[in-house]
Amino acid sequence: MIRHGFNRWFFFSFFAFWLWSALGWAEATRALTTNYKLVPNLEPMKDQSPTPDFTLTDPAGKKVSLKDFRGKLVMLNFWASWCAPCREEMPTMERLYQEFKNKGFVIVAVNVKDKRKDALAFIKELKLTYPVVFDSDDAVGLLYGAWGLPTTYLIGPRGEGLARMWGPADWYSPGARELIKALLNEKKK
Repeated sequence: MIRHGFNRWFFFSFFAFWLWSALGWAEATRALTTNYKLVPNLEPMKDQSPTPDFTLTDPAGKKVSLKDFRGKLVMLNFWASWCAPCREEMPTMERLYQEFKNKGFVIVAVNVKDKRKDALAFIKELKLTYPVVFDSDDAVGLLYGAWGLPTTYLIGPRGEGLARMWGPADWYSPGARELIKALLNEKKK
């Protein structure tokens, strides 16, 4: 009787593990264990639903879509040249980008409701090298709920929303760097 109960328990456990790994629950569970609190005020998106795609133009006039970055960990940041907290955080984002850009990480900075010449001067002044696109009518910003600036989303390699925050962060802090490194390592699994 005990042996029969053990066999049933073993079979059920094996089946549950197989189902868990086969359906991607392993990845979902792993994502839930990520410590997003390494960056204060960064909130995990529990459902990790797909983020809306968009197409905007970069400073050279080239069309850029969010889906162009599938397969990478994306930091989507909404900003404006007149936003003082944006001015504070963007140099730390540049340093983060330089450290991880060749490891599957990209920052896409969406300039919202700004004069193009002011935004271009801002980019030049701060020597930003990550992709920047223009959302002059704030349609994409509103789609993502970027009512205040800066607003930042972390988006997984399949376009899934991982985390978001409203307000600035020190994106080159040890915690932020540890978080990005952990997310990139999860992507490899």
